[in-house]
Amino acid sequence: MKSKKTLFLIIFITGITNAFSQDVFQYRNKIYKEGIKTVLFYRAGWEFTYPVLELNSDKQLILEFDDLNKQITDYYYTIIHCSSDWQPSDLNSIEYISGYEEEQIDDFENSFSTLVQYTHFTLALPNENMKPVISGNYLLLVYEDYDKSKPVLSRRFYVVDPKVKTEASIKRSTFVTDMNTSQELHIFVSDEKGYVTNPQDDFSVTVAQNNSQDIILSDLKPNFIKGNVYEFYNPRKLKFKGGNEFRYINLKNTKIAYNRIESIRFMRPFYIFEIVPEEFENSLTYSYNQDINGDLKITAEYVDDPTLEADYVYADFTLFYNKTLPPGNIYVYGAISDWDCNEANKMTYDYGSKTYRLRMLLKQGFYNYEYVFCNKDNNIPSTDITEGNYYQTENNYSIFLYNRPQGGQYDELIGYKIVNSLKHF
Repeated sequence: MKSKKTLFLIIFITGITNAFSQDVFQYRNKIYKEGIKTVLFYRAGWEFTYPVLELNSDKQLILEFDDLNKQITDYYYTIIHCSSDWQPSDLNSIEYISGYEEEQIDDFENSFSTLVQYTHFTLALPNENMKPVISGNYLLLVYEDYDKSKPVLSRRFYVVDPKVKTEASIKRSTFVTDMNTSQELHIFVSDEKGYVTNPQDDFSVTVAQNNSQDIILSDLKPNFIKGNVYEFYNPRKLKFKGGNEFRYINLKNTKIAYNRIESIRFMRPFYIFEIVPEEFENSLTYSYNQDINGDLKITAEYVDDPTLEADYVYADFTLFYNKTLPPGNIYVYGAISDWDCNEANKMTYDYGSKTYRLRMLLKQGFYNYEYVFCNKDNNIPSTDITEGNYYQTENNYSIFLYNRPQGGQYDELIGYKIVNSLKHF
């Protein structure tokens, strides 16, 4: 039964939630509950898109995830409006939500013909019960039993109200010290209708590489203002290390060891895929390899519906390295790890074989990944040691444009653009 709250109760509960929620969940993409796997969040109709919606459009975002826990659990969700730097906005939910503040996820199905049983949950957003009504950054929070102190997963998404037009170019870094390793961006924003009243103070840009929530440049200010055109050009700051093309594994067939799979064995109830042992690729030579920029695709051979019939298998990663590292850890990184460096994707060092090793439980499919190093100070993923950095590497860059006029209560998202480096070199 869906609860209908009075205006007072909504404001009261929201106030308590905003004060308490920061202690139990983070404003980033994260899985909190053990047994929750394969979280996908994309624009309906195309699973490789970023979770970006245009305000008041008829498009939807689709959230999918699997629950491998055996007990039956009721899952609820809400959305939280955030600032451009992912802090909760000083808004009550009734100011940014049309409909109910929280709802139950009631679309779920059990897997069938799989060795590992799971329940697959699906949520479409916006829907008739919940719809964001202002632009900006949002966090989708899923939790147990009507209790936000029991978070299950969180996902960032964006609602853009396009007020300005954006163009961007990408080129090899102009600095000699970075020209072989880095990519430089040049961004033009056209504010034809003069929506931004004070671009130097109210307006800012955030740029993210691929789908990472940590490899970003934020709060960028225009370097030049020419009438209603704002130019962002700062070779010292507006640049990213190129990284390398992603590695890949194909786990769609439990009987055939495809390229990069050394062997497949069965240990009830799991198939175990042994990936060919790998080495660091931080050489001086770049080699192009077509990839999907760290993403994944769930697929399995000889089934009609991989969503419910793809099984869960183990993938064993082995990485040779016999040198001393700075304080920190090596991780398997990408959508395969939720674009996060955490215990589930941290490799452990085996001194006997001089290798880093990791076993990951994954749903059958095709996965891009890379090895990254995260130091203990900031936990920011780096490919300097593991994969190398090359200016030729193909990367996607997401550009988000924010405006907060004087007296405004929140950061408006008034523009969005995605550009690909391969189309600019």
